[in-house]
Amino acid sequence: MLEALALPGLSGHGTIVLCFALVVFLVFLWDRFSIASVCLGILVFLTLFFLAFPYPTAEGTLDPFRFFAGFGHPALIAISGLMVLGHSLVLTGALEPAARRLSALVARRPGLAMAAVLASAALASGVVNDTPVVVLLIPLLIAATRQGETSCARYLMPMNFAVLIGGMATTIGTSTNLIVVSVARDLGLPPFGMFDFYSLVAMAAVPALLYLWLAAPRLLGNVCGPEGEFVTDVFDAEFRVEAGGWLDGKELREVLAATDGRMHIEDLRSATGAAITRLPTVTLKAGDRILLQDTVENLKSFESALETTLHGSSGAPESEKESGDADDRARPDATSAHAIVAQIIVTPESPLVGRSVREVRLADRHRLAVVGMHPVRERFWASRDRIVDRRLVEGDILLVQGDEQTIRTAQRDGLGLLLASRFVIPRQERAWVAIAVMLAVVAAAAFKLLPIGIAALAGVAALMVTRSITWQDVSGSLSVKVIMLVTASLALGDALTVTGGVTWMADGFARFAEGVPPAWILAGLMLMMGLVTNFVSNNAAAAIGTPLGIDLARALALPAEPFVLAVLFGCNLCYLTPMGYQTNLLVMNAAGYRFADFLRVGAPLFLIMWAALTGLLVWRFGLLPA
Repeated sequence: MLEALALPGLSGHGTIVLCFALVVFLVFLWDRFSIASVCLGILVFLTLFFLAFPYPTAEGTLDPFRFFAGFGHPALIAISGLMVLGHSLVLTGALEPAARRLSALVARRPGLAMAAVLASAALASGVVNDTPVVVLLIPLLIAATRQGETSCARYLMPMNFAVLIGGMATTIGTSTNLIVVSVARDLGLPPFGMFDFYSLVAMAAVPALLYLWLAAPRLLGNVCGPEGEFVTDVFDAEFRVEAGGWLDGKELREVLAATDGRMHIEDLRSATGAAITRLPTVTLKAGDRILLQDTVENLKSFESALETTLHGSSGAPESEKESGDADDRARPDATSAHAIVAQIIVTPESPLVGRSVREVRLADRHRLAVVGMHPVRERFWASRDRIVDRRLVEGDILLVQGDEQTIRTAQRDGLGLLLASRFVIPRQERAWVAIAVMLAVVAAAAFKLLPIGIAALAGVAALMVTRSITWQDVSGSLSVKVIMLVTASLALGDALTVTGGVTWMADGFARFAEGVPPAWILAGLMLMMGLVTNFVSNNAAAAIGTPLGIDLARALALPAEPFVLAVLFGCNLCYLTPMGYQTNLLVMNAAGYRFADFLRVGAPLFLIMWAALTGLLVWRFGLLPA
């Protein structure tokens, strides 16, 4: 019955699967259903179709359960492990010191900072998954551009594209690369080394990064950015100089230098409450208070740089704290593995209305630390009261610190309404562990001591043993969308391969290209994959394009390696549309880009990378016409 539907030269099963793949592409392009739902539909259709219509092979009837093999595929294991390792760098704040200095440079030297951002982003994404790099840099660049009173839209898209360029340089740079090299190995090609094609991407990246540095910001000059870009919630907060702490005995200029000059002090008070003149040479003493206003991210950044903690938090009487009578066991643990900073707005029914934090005793009764306040009316800095002594009114926002469950319990108890915005506190004492583990995993893969999947899992185990991450962190690191996308992509590619669909397309492409020089065929394959990947999942395009490239090379009696790399590079040229890659959507949301912005900036970059990579592949593998 299926043979009646078959295309010339293709089996009925192959025709149905090929048409189904086209429908999948259109559904992805339509973008009306979640990616995970579409991927689930792919797995369900393929298994039911081959169960209802058995497909004969040389080994017997095709087993429909083979399409679930992607859940145990080495590529998925490696991708999942790398997602956890990348997330651990964010959780521990391992990259924050360098990123903080980069943020300060953006505010002072925009041109030089842009070059540093592009270079560092491209280098980092070669060994760390693209998404954590972009997630880390987005808030830092937004904060820096706000300080420099320029639009973040000029920085975020070039930074994102630099990350994508760097990600294609190694076998572990993106999940797409892992899929391509894994499928190629499964089809009989020698395995690619981690840095086998690094030099090609590095050479192509030179003109591309110059374009992103010099031209792209000008093309984005008219993008206004998100509404209220230069307006953000700032909170009143204070640092107290503790006896023997880092601040004790430091001059004010040393304190400002430690924050790269980014901290703006509103007032300086002694232990008795007397005002202290803010001269650079003023020496801080135990009990002095530094009062400031800033964003959540900056406050936590300053806290780390000054090796101190935000105060105004306990709500316990000073006499109790000094005598030790306060119940320290009830204090919030700022170093908890699940500690976050969240915003709670004081509602009209809240018991906080008309009372101070000290009176309510949030720390003792609710295990919450108040580390900052955002008043509904500007009134606090006129009185210079301690944060814990200020009378709260309806609409005030408290910046509270504690574990997530405790904060949600406080909302349930009616203290206020929990806002969506929150900030995870980095476990910086474990930052060196996260960095060491990541370096060890990369080294093991680079020197071929271990397969990347095994090395990544061993790295995750090391982080667990050292208590740098928890099982909750592991589950939070993994993306169901990515897991389903990898599995469904492999299943669809396998179905097209086993039913002859890939061979049929390769033969057709070969007949069309008959008499055409190999260099142009290679260019056409990369161009085709580059266009496809901007409208559908690049992982799906990679799973289908890799066997297509190999079969095409065999049909033309040419080496398969350059064609596999053409597919790999093409599937990474996702610059033209916001749906081309998940980080495109992240920066689109953060900077307020439109579809046309991606096309205007991405199209020249697409052509630069396509032409450069094609030329380099032709040169490297000797495909120039005789």
